[in-house]
Amino acid sequence: MLNLLRMRFYINREERREADRQLPKLMFEGLALGGTGLGVLALIFEIAADAFSVAAYQTLLAIHGAEGHHDIAILAFITLSVLLFVGVVPAYKAASYLSPDTGGSGPLVEAIGPSWFRRASWIGTSLFFLDAILTIIISSISAADVMMLITPEWAPYRILLAQLFAFFIMAVLVALGPRLAVPLFLIGGGAFTIFTLCALVYVGIRAGIDPELAEATPAIVERLENNDIVHVIEADGRAIGTVLFFQLFLRSMSSAMLGFSGYEMIPASGKHAARPKWKVINTALTLAAIFLIGTGLLQLFAAYVWNIPSTEGYSTLLIEYELVFGEGAAILTVAGLLLAIILLLAQGGGYVGGAAVAANAARLGRLPGYFTNDRIGIAVIWGFAALLIPIIREVVVVESYYAFGFVSAFVITSTTIFYVRDDVLLNRGIQPGSPEARSLRFAGLRGMFASYFMMIVLITQKTDALFLVAVFAVFMTSFQFYVARRGYMGEVSVPQRQPGRRVVYPNGLSRAYDQARQRGIVDLVHSLFDEGALNKFNVDPWRIHRLLSYTHGINPELWENHDHDFHEDHHHESVEPSLELQQIYDQARNQREEVLNTIEFYSHYGIFTFIEKYHGNWVNEHRTKEDVERAMIRALFPRTPEEQIWTELKNYEWIKQPESVWQFCRERYRWAKDQWPNLSDRITTIWTLQDLGILTDQNTDELLEKISRLNQPPSPTPL
Repeated sequence: MLNLLRMRFYINREERREADRQLPKLMFEGLALGGTGLGVLALIFEIAADAFSVAAYQTLLAIHGAEGHHDIAILAFITLSVLLFVGVVPAYKAASYLSPDTGGSGPLVEAIGPSWFRRASWIGTSLFFLDAILTIIISSISAADVMMLITPEWAPYRILLAQLFAFFIMAVLVALGPRLAVPLFLIGGGAFTIFTLCALVYVGIRAGIDPELAEATPAIVERLENNDIVHVIEADGRAIGTVLFFQLFLRSMSSAMLGFSGYEMIPASGKHAARPKWKVINTALTLAAIFLIGTGLLQLFAAYVWNIPSTEGYSTLLIEYELVFGEGAAILTVAGLLLAIILLLAQGGGYVGGAAVAANAARLGRLPGYFTNDRIGIAVIWGFAALLIPIIREVVVVESYYAFGFVSAFVITSTTIFYVRDDVLLNRGIQPGSPEARSLRFAGLRGMFASYFMMIVLITQKTDALFLVAVFAVFMTSFQFYVARRGYMGEVSVPQRQPGRRVVYPNGLSRAYDQARQRGIVDLVHSLFDEGALNKFNVDPWRIHRLLSYTHGINPELWENHDHDFHEDHHHESVEPSLELQQIYDQARNQREEVLNTIEFYSHYGIFTFIEKYHGNWVNEHRTKEDVERAMIRALFPRTPEEQIWTELKNYEWIKQPESVWQFCRERYRWAKDQWPNLSDRITTIWTLQDLGILTDQNTDELLEKISRLNQPPSPTPL
């Protein structure tokens, strides 16, 4: 207890003050897609489509789980809200502070979690992928349901409409790519968030001052039933005992959890946040939780006052809008269209988030390499969703399965923070065992209590869904393990490469290890360019890229991707998704001398080729081959010890090089050919006079010695 009382905030005071000072600017950063990344509001608007769209359905599900008892639904939602705000939010904020670039519970375990817990990332990836598929299904069906408000005559075509919605968003994302689709999410999410805040505040006020609007509820519900849009569940009005009360309370909690779906996407979207990323993510996490909790409570309060039942297939929020905006058809249409649009865009969270998790798993070697292309992941997720939409048909059918995915993310994230490795704390300037470290771990402990409780509720109340969730998790995890190992149970290492030969990877882990090595080399070379270490070679960068692609087995696409990532994400260094890959990356990144020596070797090869082909023009009875070659290397290598270059030249042997290598050597050959006339004018003049008999051999040697001394670079000035 005394240790808990001695805890201090884990964020350094100066760092916190500086971040607070920048917060006003960070709030609005990136709204116009400018600046250095997404700010708080831009981040919230981007994930609003996924996280906030369920605000329209959390009330329905809470009441549905309570079998129509509004008071039980309100109590269950308040309990969930406390667990979220006091438990899950602090754990996620701690995670974003320790690893703001990670995004997602699975990658977080790999980056900062203990070794014994890292297997959880495999399960987390599996359940997240399931979440992504269910997001498409729920969002597309829900968007089709909302369209019934505006066009009830389309009710027979509801599932076809849902299929079209799912295909449309998939096609847009595949055509534009996730990055270029960001404006779509910002505009839709921003419009929905602002409208919902204003509209729900008005709904809450009207519920407080106009309880008599409850008289209009039966007519609205009856119309929806007659149009075959909803199935209504109402409380029978009889008193319930203690046992039944707790049964309904826990069932309502398990159903209302869907209202927090999408919250786990905030850290993943935060990978593109403005700096300091942790401040943007932390603020967005807090505001998003307030939004989710606030909208749920306002809706439940209005549903209680106006006695709105659970209407499967139709949002409680829309019934509340119809009650307060019934006389304003235009406002009601706007509300319906905004909700339909945001539910339509909510698929983006599933597509982009699921594709990002699949890409991370592919980078770890657990899924086929083509999943590193987000477009492939998006198309695969759509394929699963397209098959299941006609089978599932109703949101309430899949909400049980959906909750397991994001609650498992809560569990994994919280546990990872509580058991975070000491080296991660030290990298953040936090001493293990210090009050700051205890404060951070306490945030994880609170998250563990909240998320474990949620998971227990789900397991006990959604037991019917548990079997299929477990089957899917086992199947996906087994598939990942097969791709990673493919039957090989020994220790996997970086495959040995031979220049110019394509490597056939025996399994996914070998591929992942080799790609981490390649990324390390790519980042190293770009840092060498930045510091000017390669300027002396005076060749186009792409020639060095092609040379190293051949000699070091680098995928040419990585050079292009690095340039793109630098301009988009404003960073050079790769952040590897696991300890093993980070170690392999660091080893490759530290091969500075080896890479420079390779470039230097082939640079000299090109120059030596020129010397070998040109020296014979000056060899005669006055001078030997060695005399000419030594003079040439003194002129072309003025800053390198002559004997060192002479030894290299004597070891030179002409070998026909592959085009990828020779295109670099050729430039050095051309450079030497262009430079030799300028550098050798004094020497060749003396040789010419010697050949004409104007100078004697003795005078020639003396003059060449003086010229050699003149060509020596000046000694550095002592400090």
